[in-house]
Amino acid sequence: MVTWGRPMGVAALLLVRSTVVFLGVEAGVGVLLHITQNIWLTLLLYPALYLLSFFLLALLVPDMDEPKGWAVAAMIVVPVAALVVMHLTISGLDQRVLHADGRVERATVAKVYWVDQGADAPTHVADLDDPSGQPLPGVVTGDGLKAGQTITVTVDPRGKIPVLLGTPTTGSGKFRLAGIAAGVEVLFLALAICQGVASPAGDEDDGQAEANAETKDVPA
Repeated sequence: MVTWGRPMGVAALLLVRSTVVFLGVEAGVGVLLHITQNIWLTLLLYPALYLLSFFLLALLVPDMDEPKGWAVAAMIVVPVAALVVMHLTISGLDQRVLHADGRVERATVAKVYWVDQGADAPTHVADLDDPSGQPLPGVVTGDGLKAGQTITVTVDPRGKIPVLLGTPTTGSGKFRLAGIAAGVEVLFLALAICQGVASPAGDEDDGQAEANAETKDVPA
């Protein structure tokens, strides 16, 4: 007879531990990148977090040495969800700061051009000038913009957070999306963990049943 109490308890403990570690790392990296606003650190930590997700899956989720079923699905979904949670955390914090301290002003589109991204598709960006004609730091998405056009932007007085087109929100929408992505991530973690916990138990039960059958066949 299979007893589900202990496996389910183990699965719950593993899920709590995995959730705390994964979401803690993602939120922590997001906060770090928001504070530093360092493009080189950003370029380094995005792929680092993606690779770290595979390591954490192998470390925290049982029976990942030969992944199958939900474990394979978790290896696909969890690293992507981790990047989404981190990115939305950064965006939400940036918008919250701009909403609280940003300066809304009119800007003129100085020029619109394409930036080569190597293996990725080129990015359409635009340079902006403030009302006095001085360049604003950074670039914005150039889609739908034309040189000489006047637009509304929000500028960080400290010059750390990139210029934002339009007026910022409180960031709550970004945080809600991050919560949805985190929920999907936790769901696939739970499915992979439950499968991993149940698999060894099933093998042990089958082995015990075979041993009992062989014992019965031995004459007294």
